[in-house]
Amino acid sequence: MHTQPIMTTKSPRPENLLYGAAIIDENGNEIPITEQMIMKACKRLEKAWVYKKK
Repeated sequence: MHTQPIMTTKSPRPENLLYGAAIIDENGNEIPITEQMIMKACKRLEKAWVYKKK
């Protein structure tokens, strides 16, 4: 069995992009997910959270 070595390159990546994660909008455009987007979503969830009464 012959295997090829995996070639990797060190290219700079913007720190706000999350390893190529993206969403697809209604027009089929790929929109990269950023840390800022996740933080905004988490804050909205925190505000909407309803604690169960004991």
